[in-house]
Amino acid sequence: MSEQPKVRTTEGVVQGRRRQGHAVFRGIPYAQPPVGALRFAAPAPPHRWEGTRQAVEFGPVAPLSLPIDVPPQGSDWLTLNVGTPDPGAAGLPVLVWIPVGGYLSAASSDPMYDPAALAEAGVVVVTINCRVGAEGFAFLDDAPPNRGFLDQIAALEWVQRNIAAFGGDPGRVTVGGVSAGAGSVAALLTMKSARGLFRRAIVHSVPGLHSTPALARQVTGAFADRLGATAPTAEALRDIDPWRLAAELTSFNAGLHAHRESWGRLTETGTALCPVVDGEVLPETPWPALTGARASGTELLVGHTRDEFRYFSVISGRHGTFTEEDAHAALELHAPQPDGARAYRAAFPQAGPEELVETVYSDALFRMPSQKLAEANAAAGGTPTCSNCAGPPRPWAESWAPATASTCHWRSAR
Repeated sequence: MSEQPKVRTTEGVVQGRRRQGHAVFRGIPYAQPPVGALRFAAPAPPHRWEGTRQAVEFGPVAPLSLPIDVPPQGSDWLTLNVGTPDPGAAGLPVLVWIPVGGYLSAASSDPMYDPAALAEAGVVVVTINCRVGAEGFAFLDDAPPNRGFLDQIAALEWVQRNIAAFGGDPGRVTVGGVSAGAGSVAALLTMKSARGLFRRAIVHSVPGLHSTPALARQVTGAFADRLGATAPTAEALRDIDPWRLAAELTSFNAGLHAHRESWGRLTETGTALCPVVDGEVLPETPWPALTGARASGTELLVGHTRDEFRYFSVISGRHGTFTEEDAHAALELHAPQPDGARAYRAAFPQAGPEELVETVYSDALFRMPSQKLAEANAAAGGTPTCSNCAGPPRPWAESWAPATASTCHWRSAR
């Protein structure tokens, strides 16, 4: 393999570099930069180029709406990266990884997504950047909804057009993600525009985070008011600097509890702008779509982290501070009614407020959506597998009972 391998894509030639025995190509555009007239629009096809495009640096990330210090970057957000064992190979399996977190960040340059180990095992790895936060999910009257999902579909279409030139098989594509990346994959399972773009799916910790158009319009309207915009429209927001918009969303998310009475559970997620069940881009939530045979099942690997919510309690500074009042509120809000709170306390008789809060939030926000997605996919004809025990899922109890630490995550406590 050349130290500076070249590959001809449908848009032009890219030149990457050899690294640890495999070839890496970074920052390849799969759509035009979503700025100017294209801001808040559906992704536009990438421009072609003459000559050779250097593909050795990661593309800039879309503005992040997280409480971390990330300097503003360029505007060419819609790029992807390819790691391949050998561009001259053929028929290799492909993994497309969607590195979205909280629908607030998507940074394929994170070292945890280094493709070296998988490339060594013979897998072509694609990681993508896409729009998140207000750029990707604000519900605007004059813009397509769920633009972040539209970006992901555009990236998967690029894979179908080009991955064979990198040694991959477009018929052996697996798409995967964690948290909001897993939620993205769940959405893709049910979207008509994503049909045929992948064969298998991997999801870890699927969040059941969706909004109705009515609620999304309220939330986006309140966010626009905070910005001093005349209306919740692309036209009104287009001139606001993208990184300022992201920073304002970070602050807006931090104050969601003030809207608990009107916005309900959404205020507990810390993510005001999330996927919208708009009836077109996302026709319905994945669970009923799959169960009702309105979407095709696929081979699906599902998992979750047992103490999922602990991470969020730590980064928010709440770990170690939860009170009995917090536990009562969490159980009333998230445990199934009418007996869910009693079932949790019976299952964890020695648990203090901290453990109860973390357990019920972990279950409600990640464990149950993951479990139910596997069941729905099986109903649609797919093949589900448990990543914890590498076996088929065990039937879920008719009533939702909390899982104990000793159980496989498919099994409910009796």
